[in-house]
Amino acid sequence: MPDELLEAARVDGAGPIRFFLTILLPLSRTNIAALTVILFIYGWNQYLWPLLITMETKMSTIVMHIQRMLFVADAIPEWNLTMAVAILAMLPPVLVVLVMQRLFVKGLVETEK
Repeated sequence: MPDELLEAARVDGAGPIRFFLTILLPLSRTNIAALTVILFIYGWNQYLWPLLITMETKMSTIVMHIQRMLFVADAIPEWNLTMAVAILAMLPPVLVVLVMQRLFVKGLVETEK
C-alpha cells in the first residue's frame, strides 16, 4: 500500500480502523479471495498431515479413504466405487472455485493498484 494513501486518509480524518475498513479492505478483497481459494484447495487435498495426526479410521479425510479403497490387500480394487468417491470429493473445491472465480481471476491479474 502506498504511504501517500495512508497520509491522504489521515488528512481526511480517518483513523487506523476506518482506513482499514473503508480503504484497505476493499482494495484487498480480490487478493483475499484468490488466497482463500488457493488455501482451501491446498487444505482439501492434504494427505500427509491428516495421516500423521489422526489414528482412528472414522476421523480420516476423504483423500485418505480414496487411497485405502485403491490399495486393498488380496483383492481387486472396486474402480467404480473409487471413481464415484473421487468425483464426490472433487465437488466442494469445484464449487468454491466456481463461486469465487471472478474474484479469483481478478485478484491474480489485477495490476492497477
